[in-house]
Amino acid sequence: MTPLHLPTAYFIAGILYLTMPVAVWLMLRKQHAPSNTLWCLGGLSFGLSLILLGMRDEWPDALTFGVAIWLLVLGPLLRVSALRHELQQPIRLTWLLILSLVFIAVYGVFHAVLNNAQLRFIWSSLGAAAAFGWLAVLAREVYRRDQSISARSIFIFYMALAVVLALRVPSVLLGLSEPTAMTSDPLSTLLIFLGVVTSIVGNIGFLGMFIERMNREALESAKVQARQEEAARLSEQIAQLDRRRSVGEIAASLAHELSQPLTNIYLIADRMELTLQQRQDESLNKYFADLNRNTQKAGDILGRIRTFIQSKNTLFERVELSQVITDVSALIHDLAYNESVDLQVSLPPQGLAVWADPVQLSQIFMNVLRNAIQATQGQASRRLLIRVWREGEMAHITLTDNGPGLPAEALSQVGTAFFTTKTEGLGVGLSISKSIAQQHGGSLSIGNSPSGGAVVELQLPVVD
Repeated sequence: MTPLHLPTAYFIAGILYLTMPVAVWLMLRKQHAPSNTLWCLGGLSFGLSLILLGMRDEWPDALTFGVAIWLLVLGPLLRVSALRHELQQPIRLTWLLILSLVFIAVYGVFHAVLNNAQLRFIWSSLGAAAAFGWLAVLAREVYRRDQSISARSIFIFYMALAVVLALRVPSVLLGLSEPTAMTSDPLSTLLIFLGVVTSIVGNIGFLGMFIERMNREALESAKVQARQEEAARLSEQIAQLDRRRSVGEIAASLAHELSQPLTNIYLIADRMELTLQQRQDESLNKYFADLNRNTQKAGDILGRIRTFIQSKNTLFERVELSQVITDVSALIHDLAYNESVDLQVSLPPQGLAVWADPVQLSQIFMNVLRNAIQATQGQASRRLLIRVWREGEMAHITLTDNGPGLPAEALSQVGTAFFTTKTEGLGVGLSISKSIAQQHGGSLSIGNSPSGGAVVELQLPVVD
């Protein structure tokens, strides 16, 4: 059997350490990860050291001893830095460089000053073993944190390489092996074999760590998206239930609003019947106009109610805030009148429009107005003030009541899902309103007014 030619074996292992890290770096270059660059540089350093060791008989000692041994330790130290970045525990390259220079300085003393081959060999073997052992320990930490199979493979093979390097020390001390890297003994053969395998497994393992991490991130992103979609679906269902619950509360307002125009319709129709018995004249035009106007008014009220309670997808359009507030004020008018609440509206002299779903915007105002009317119970004079103005690129709508305001312990929780200060409330109205405001690119805040009572402020981007 032909014995293993160690210089050739070192040269082949060095070529692998030079080419494979470059291939990994090219595949991961779009990640822009510092660890990828450090891992590649570490492989290049270690590969170059193996090539220099393999050329010991042909190249000067300064390269094949000094530079080769320095790179032999610097390579795994750079990969140590790469794994420290992966663990979010970066270490300064300056310290690693100083550590490698101290190592090669001691090696130089053993080689050039003491001219002691045994001490030189032991020092270089232990230094390389320590660097590979450190690298293996960090790979194990990555495995424990991420449960990465690739990191575990790196740990196993680099630790095996460190153990074999360390075992060469007692072998030399016991006289079983020569203190040189070119000794053809079982440990040297095993070391070359592990060097080749570690080059393959280490680089593929490092690539695998990134792939596993990207898969984890993609899976987590899918889970987050699924949770958001489910939350949006449940929020829409709760909003629909809340809108239906509102129907009962505005039923009295609907009856009041419709009673007068419908009565007028009956009266007008009766008068038309009498007039038709006579000769037609111009007075019929007036009756027809009255009939059309009052019928249209009744239809408008019914249309607003139907639109409000109807479930539909969000449809954004240019909405005049004054129109929405006027419509909602009409819907809530009877409730405010029966509760003796003075509802005041302050609108800007010029129109103010936002890009919104008018139904969802109405839902916010209905929720807030209903809560504010309830909050003023017990006050001698009950008042609500709606104020609208523009500030920069945002429209501000505030609704202030003159109730007792919110207690301090409730301020931090009001507006969160299922929190309510009312014994019969569900705690979803203001939470839904906040969610709608955020979907429209705005915000909804609840606090206490300096003049007393609670104040709710809605901010929405203005559309010019």
